Amino acid sequence: MPAALSARLFVLQIIVMRYLASVFTIIFLSASNLSAQKDTSIYKVIKIVEANEYTFRVPEAWKKIPQVESMPIDEKFEFTSVGIPFKINDAPLTAYLILRKLPGDSIQTGETFIVSEFLGYPDRVTNAGENYQKEAITIASGETASLFHTRYYRRSKVSNFSRYDLVAYSEKRKASYMLTITYQYKDPTYMAEADYQFRQYAVRILKSLALR
Repeated sequence: MPAALSARLFVLQIIVMRYLASVFTIIFLSASNLSAQKDTSIYKVIKIVEANEYTFRVPEAWKKIPQVESMPIDEKFEFTSVGIPFKINDAPLTAYLILRKLPGDSIQTGETFIVSEFLGYPDRVTNAGENYQKEAITIASGETASLFHTRYYRRSKVSNFSRYDLVAYSEKRKASYMLTITYQYKDPTYMAEADYQFRQYAVRILKSLALR
């Protein structure tokens, strides 16, 4: 084999080896990052939130925020830094769940309330063509509930929000039970939703609702 051709083949081999090494590094880092996002350890100890009309399950590390009787919120929890980063883009990431009850003749009463609430923020800014998504999911007690997902920027909060609302209706109680999970952070691309599996986290909790 001519010396010049042999030298070119040797250089090509070096280039290919370096490329494969870089690809392996990217794959390894991506896999490491993905596994870090799936922090299943938070589910090792679960607590049951229980009332006469419902139950649902949350990680023990979630912090319950006491509510006074005059407040329209039945339950409120904070889960900042529990299974999600404390910061995104060097800014805090905070996360809350609230549960509210709304009397009515059908699930549409609760759905209308939820949609009117997040669409009613006067400082709400959304990406072009985006509003909200709705799908049906089954909760622990067997009812078909409505799951809403919306994301937006609020000027007054100088923050981006990802919000997941579950609306379930009890024929027995003639009332909608509305669980809202909200992530507040700074990321105009909203890539944080996928990077840190906001939806998966929220749905796992929301689907645990059982109506009595």
